[in-house]
Amino acid sequence: MSARAPFIRLPTCVPLLQDQTHPSQFFNLQEVITMPTKVAGIIMLKLALAVTKVAAFVPPYAVPEFASPFSPEWPSASSWAALNSSVHGKLQHLRPWAASCYASDPLFDPETCQTILAGYVNDTAREEIPSAVLWPNWEGCGYERGCALNYSHPQIVNDSVCHQGAVPPYSVAITDAQDASAVVKWAVANKVKLTVKSTGHDFLGRSSGKGTLQVNTHNMKSLAHVPEFVPQGSSASPVSALTMGAGAQLHDIYLYAEENNITAVLGACTTVGAPGFLQGGGHGVMAPSLGLAVEHVLELELVTADGHIRRVNAVQDPDLFWAIRGGGAGSWGIITSATVQVYPVEPISTSILLIKPNAAQNLTTLVIDFIALLGKYANEWADNGIAASIIPTEAQYSVSLYWPTSLAPVSILFPFFTEVLSLSSNYTVVFNNTAVAMFPSVANAERVNIAPFMDSLNMYGASNEIASRLIPYTSLSSAESSATVAEAIWAGVQIMASGQQTGEPGVLGNLPIIFADMPAKTRQMVNASGANPGIYDATWHVIYASTWTTGMTGESNEALVASIRNSVGPLNAIGITSSYQNEGNAFEENWQDTFFGYKYEALSKIKQKYDGSNYFNSFTGVASTTHLPVYECYEQDAPSFWNSSSGTVDQQILIHEEL
Repeated sequence: MSARAPFIRLPTCVPLLQDQTHPSQFFNLQEVITMPTKVAGIIMLKLALAVTKVAAFVPPYAVPEFASPFSPEWPSASSWAALNSSVHGKLQHLRPWAASCYASDPLFDPETCQTILAGYVNDTAREEIPSAVLWPNWEGCGYERGCALNYSHPQIVNDSVCHQGAVPPYSVAITDAQDASAVVKWAVANKVKLTVKSTGHDFLGRSSGKGTLQVNTHNMKSLAHVPEFVPQGSSASPVSALTMGAGAQLHDIYLYAEENNITAVLGACTTVGAPGFLQGGGHGVMAPSLGLAVEHVLELELVTADGHIRRVNAVQDPDLFWAIRGGGAGSWGIITSATVQVYPVEPISTSILLIKPNAAQNLTTLVIDFIALLGKYANEWADNGIAASIIPTEAQYSVSLYWPTSLAPVSILFPFFTEVLSLSSNYTVVFNNTAVAMFPSVANAERVNIAPFMDSLNMYGASNEIASRLIPYTSLSSAESSATVAEAIWAGVQIMASGQQTGEPGVLGNLPIIFADMPAKTRQMVNASGANPGIYDATWHVIYASTWTTGMTGESNEALVASIRNSVGPLNAIGITSSYQNEGNAFEENWQDTFFGYKYEALSKIKQKYDGSNYFNSFTGVASTTHLPVYECYEQDAPSFWNSSSGTVDQQILIHEEL
């Protein structure tokens, strides 16, 4: 039995942390946040050391009972009609987007199919369709139990059946918090699970759900700059802020920021919806210098499981405010708007490199050595506000660095440049574009350079699964430790590659990505939000990604997904086990510790306070009960250690035609 964490109470509004050396002494979390770093660190260290494995965690949780479309409890047509009336006719039936391209489907329509084929691999087109997500494996319910088209050659399908899969049978495109409240009250009363979709950019598949009611926030795209914002109920001094609707995407926000001459601390991939991004913590170009995105959230409007519309901030429901900022999407309610502090613009210095190894030498040795070389400089760069993305393959190494110009001169990179040039027998720099103030603002850098590059890496319309690990600062503290990390990273790449045979039908490839954009300058803020403490310990965030499409055999598909889940094994073996949930693997065995660390118990207690029935139950989210029948599609894809006992049957969802 693992050691139990120190007891965490929630008697009023914020978690309390008990100092076990003085059992009568409790510390308010807000007090810990404002303590001197050394004192607060000692308190939190005692808490962390007391948790050897965060797995049992404040049982028992309520186990929600959700109705199935096949059960007598499923709402009647008249009940659905009542919901439709309460949301002013916004309820709609959903069928998989590509159903019109399946010749055997009742919706088959060659003309409609041509429109689908034209947009099938386009992110904007997929985001606009309620029944589509960016990666169609999350629309399916196990091998060949979806309605996908071939990514490489989208065309009419004559020899297969379109399954409803994980596509919800109904959707409500809400436009405000009142709509969200009406939907939540109806869904709770009728025991129908909700799935929230803004863009469908979710590597854990939380934007879809078999037999659920979708809450579609995609059209809630309002943006407003508030020059003097004060959170509701607060006496704080006013600050410049940006209020965004639940459907605002990063590309909308960066364009608005550029037009209004402001800086918002957000992420790199602009297809992302802001609310879901914030619930994971939010890393990006400005994180090394200004911290995670959640550190800049001033207020959130959301609807909780009781149907109440809440405006939460540092003084109103501050414990919930703490939890929802980084404590994982899908567990707390439906966010309808968010307000973040914004800052003056500052130019961004940049260095974009492409380096090729000497093909006459051992390419595996060279790529490992190059990753280790980058590790040698990683902490110094992070401490000076420099963010980086690194894509190492045996053929070439792409390195992109960005930082606010005022924080560091370009000369900070010269030692690295010099060392690479001294290794000219091993490496050749084939491209180097380095400049002071290359971009006038981070918003411009995102729109012109970073976002297009990120989009080039994502195969929208292809199936995708990833796994990731957060590489601690201490693991890159010496040449020896950096070499050990580099070897483990590349061993993971080789495991990932072992699950794919070149030329096999359906295989599209795999890619390792290293993001060096962790919150280096705000590490002391680790306990200011519910975000995974592993993010604050880290300098690098390593992602292993595999993509595939239709045409694979069942055996090949199983080998591929097993290889991506096993890719983090070498890093696990050297004690690196933390992961960023928004870019993690849905099937992490010890997901509580991996995604939430020592904060899981505090998050659990806040969850029980605001959602005692555990209605907002998210797969591998706080208080998740992962073997519910509603998670059948996860069970279909799950590795053996999940040992499902749900016993549900995969069958086509029947949809009421009457409203």
